[in-house]
Amino acid sequence: MSLGFDAKKVVDRILSRKDYIVEEVRKLLRMPSISGTGEGIEDVAGYLRDWIRDRLGANTTLLRYGGHPIVYGKLDSGKEKTIIFYNMYDVQPTGPLELWSSPPFEARIVEDKIIARGATNTKGALMSTLLGFEAMVEVLGESPVNIIFALEGEEELGSPSMPKFVEDKKVELQDADTGLFTIPSEVELGKPRIQLGNKGIVFIELKCRTSKYEVHGSYSRGFYNPAVILSKIVSELIDPHFGPRIPWLEEKTVLPTPEDLMLLDQLIECTPLEKMMESHGIKSSRLRGREWYQAVFFKPNVNVDGLTAGYTGPGTKTVLPNEATLRIDFRIVPNIEPEDVIEGLKSLIERLGLSDMVEVNVLDGYTWSKISPKAPVVEVAKEAYSDMGVKPYIIPLITGSAPMYLFTRVLKIPVIVTGPGHGERAHAPNEFITVDTTWKTASYVVYLTNRLISCKKDLRVL
Repeated sequence: MSLGFDAKKVVDRILSRKDYIVEEVRKLLRMPSISGTGEGIEDVAGYLRDWIRDRLGANTTLLRYGGHPIVYGKLDSGKEKTIIFYNMYDVQPTGPLELWSSPPFEARIVEDKIIARGATNTKGALMSTLLGFEAMVEVLGESPVNIIFALEGEEELGSPSMPKFVEDKKVELQDADTGLFTIPSEVELGKPRIQLGNKGIVFIELKCRTSKYEVHGSYSRGFYNPAVILSKIVSELIDPHFGPRIPWLEEKTVLPTPEDLMLLDQLIECTPLEKMMESHGIKSSRLRGREWYQAVFFKPNVNVDGLTAGYTGPGTKTVLPNEATLRIDFRIVPNIEPEDVIEGLKSLIERLGLSDMVEVNVLDGYTWSKISPKAPVVEVAKEAYSDMGVKPYIIPLITGSAPMYLFTRVLKIPVIVTGPGHGERAHAPNEFITVDTTWKTASYVVYLTNRLISCKKDLRVL
């Protein structure tokens, strides 16, 4: 049976080196790693490979499955428990640049915030976690737990390499006790969230091309307009006042369960709608109160990410566009799978009589993940916060998507998704984390590891 260690001694070392912790995080944030363009990806992957090897003594390599590399490493200290530390080193593009108060890869500290692309999503937590592991190795002389590192560079692209990676390394991965994904989870300061699951995603591009060239706008009465065709599909999918119109998905929805509803008050308390609206400059909300939370967190969704067509430059140009492009994403919940989305959308387009005019391209997609609030790893995660003197909040499902299903539904092991600290504006200008998020995350990793190795229950129970 594994025994715990003096976690406070390790945390004291972290807290005595706050400046070092912050600067190590800023160093990584200063390195671009935009998966959409590939900018900086190879440099950051190599940097993390070398950092984990040199600082922690792990065997590391870069694995490639047709896309950006996965930083893969193994630190086998001969211990009873094994953690898979999964995270992402890629980030979204930075534009529009004019809305940033400081350059997105400067990692400037303004008051109590580190402003940088990737600060909250999630390079800040990635490096803070590694620094927590480093502190344990330095103070204890070895890692008190075996660690498998899996840091991907394509999460913002839908993680296309991760299923191939899990298939390739399944024998090594499936014996782990749990996965760990750290994020700054405090939407409301001082109220960290332990997230039990996430929605799946299907990202689809629809293209419509009606002519080789643009046509003079005066002829539009007699020809098809691709912008109008795609707009018709949008109008069938989403009502501006009442929201999504996706009956083929709604009828399969099984959430929220009675267990979910028991946690609804916790969700509302730690995720205040008004704060979210203020942070993003949102003027009004389609729904309010408990109805907002039940719809946003527990129901499937469809969103228009972008619609382009025609001329929108200076002056006027009266043309009938020759092509239009629509990008939409569906978020799916338990009992719904990506194929349900695709089949339903194609049926809708066929019913509208537009199948011959619209090309459907599925750009990425994966399914949902969810574990029980009674799972032993949830209790362990709560106990680690208790060691820090903090009360955590249990969130049944988050609105965003990540490939956690690879842990819960493929490897059949739970994954802990949590982390102390606060950040905002993921994917937007002026993304940031608070400075203290860095050493709080490193400290939490120490307390969590101590609780994991001391747990007498089967951690693999979902």
